[in-house]
Amino acid sequence: MHVSFTVATIPLLLLAALLWQRASGKLLPVAMFMSVFQAASVLNLSFGGLLIGVQPTYFVLLLALLRKFTQRRPKRNAHWMPALPTTLLLAGFVCYATATAFVSPFLFKGVLISNPKFGQDVPLVWELGHLNQLFYLLLSFALYLVAAYWTPPAELTKSINWFLAGVAFASLIGLYQFVALKTGLPFPREILHSNHTYSTFEGYEINGFPRMNSTFIEAAAAAFSMSVALSIALWRFLSRADSLRNIAAVLVIGMGLLLTISTTGYICLLLLLVVVSSRYFTPLKGGLDSRNTRVFLAVPILLFVFAALGVPAVRDSFLRLAHTVLLDKTSTLSYQERTRWNQNAFQSAADTYWLGAGWGVCRASSFIPTIFANVGIPGGLLFIAFCSQILRPIFGLRRLRVDMHGAVLIGLSSLLLNLFVSAPELTSPIIWLLFAMAAKFAQGVPAAAPARVIQPYPETRRFQIAAS
Repeated sequence: MHVSFTVATIPLLLLAALLWQRASGKLLPVAMFMSVFQAASVLNLSFGGLLIGVQPTYFVLLLALLRKFTQRRPKRNAHWMPALPTTLLLAGFVCYATATAFVSPFLFKGVLISNPKFGQDVPLVWELGHLNQLFYLLLSFALYLVAAYWTPPAELTKSINWFLAGVAFASLIGLYQFVALKTGLPFPREILHSNHTYSTFEGYEINGFPRMNSTFIEAAAAAFSMSVALSIALWRFLSRADSLRNIAAVLVIGMGLLLTISTTGYICLLLLLVVVSSRYFTPLKGGLDSRNTRVFLAVPILLFVFAALGVPAVRDSFLRLAHTVLLDKTSTLSYQERTRWNQNAFQSAADTYWLGAGWGVCRASSFIPTIFANVGIPGGLLFIAFCSQILRPIFGLRRLRVDMHGAVLIGLSSLLLNLFVSAPELTSPIIWLLFAMAAKFAQGVPAAAPARVIQPYPETRRFQIAAS
């Protein structure tokens, strides 16, 4: 095995060290912040014909998991504990996916599969490269176990806050990337886009609109993280409209999401519009100042929107954007190509008798075709059953016993919508952190836990994007 450094190694490790100091020695929040540097690599590992660019978040996450496993475990009655059947469903999915990764390539040898690394409709054979996704899956499941069973609620809340801070930082970089694209200013892509094991799609214009990828491998990946972060920040603002940091987070992340020109991101914005409408006009919590804040924010925003749409140039640009992102999407070559990948994935699933060609073998445009092509109906049903369990409390948002639970569920809903439409993989750490928090908070507050644990955590306030 050969290990090599990149031009981003020193800057990113220095940033991780600075964040680690700010986080009072907690590594999980640092890993969540660093997850936005998806297109960067701190180390390149090569063995055989396999090349792996280690993203900063996985480098820090490995350190965080090793530290958690070597520390003394807390008492079971000290924190929320997810229901055992919920974790068993996820464990069953991971075990079945692991088995298919080793067995299915031999069992269904020669079946036609499609994967961007190998091409469309190529015969299935065993290759070491298929294990990339299995490594990420096992590492992510370890993150779920650590977050769900061995991490106190205060550290989980801090991790979410730092994820929001990281996405806000990436949004600011996206704004600068837009300025650099228009003015010719230098953009540090050598550092931010140093992971050459991925095909990074730089910022460009589509139908006259700038499409920025910021620190991610493509604009759609940026929209994934930004839409999840915006969902969490917006829900927390609607719950307690008294935080300037929350307002700043919503505005900055929202602007970054708009610059991605991502169909999935804009669909998530429509979902958030429904959530805002249903939440904003319900009986408001808080005192008179809190209610006045919402009114003072809503009125000028609505007046600005109506006035802007009255300007012909603005109205025409808005209609052109709607056609580019949503209305004419089905007629684009991109949509047709993505549809072909999804159809190929379903055909691979059928050719393997719906047992799956093996985890990491097939990759479609969205998650549903990908999961059925890789792990078939058994794995798909296990994953759907797990998601159903952790999402059940969403039908009783007003009765939740933990303040953070609502934000987690809304963020999880946005995340699953991204997976359903255009995100084919489960590699982002925020996915598994939200899985763990949703499973943990679904159990409510244990009788042995003091009541103060559901209140805002003082230790998270120093670096908190959204005040609890």
